[in-house]
Amino acid sequence: MELNNKYAKNEKLKSKKAIDLLFSNGKSINAFPIRVIYISKPELEGIPVNMGVTVSKKNIKLAVNRNLIKRRVREAYRLNNNELKTYLLNANSELNIMFIYTSKQILPYKEIEDKIKVLLTRLIELSEVVSE
Repeated sequence: MELNNKYAKNEKLKSKKAIDLLFSNGKSINAFPIRVIYISKPELEGIPVNMGVTVSKKNIKLAVNRNLIKRRVREAYRLNNNELKTYLLNANSELNIMFIYTSKQILPYKEIEDKIKVLLTRLIELSEVVSE
């Protein structure tokens, strides 16, 4: 599989079954304003990471603003996910992850990107600990 800065349709976390499993059994890491819930996939599919983004209607009232935040999170993930994907391919494991935006304010893209980088690095570190 070729690695690139794409967030393809098959990398989106859409399966209700997978999302329910993720929220019921997943582990989480937090770097305000973003929380990540992650879980290893039960069976390998050839796609290293399936990812989803959620923004609470309770925190961000307007759909336009929720969509803006989701676009920012997806873009930050798309540009910074290569290291995680490479690690998972080499370790022969796969993850389902969900980014949850928890702030009540709309933060600038740069802040969101910095937190995404921190969370992706922590995911790699945690995966290394689990696989040893």
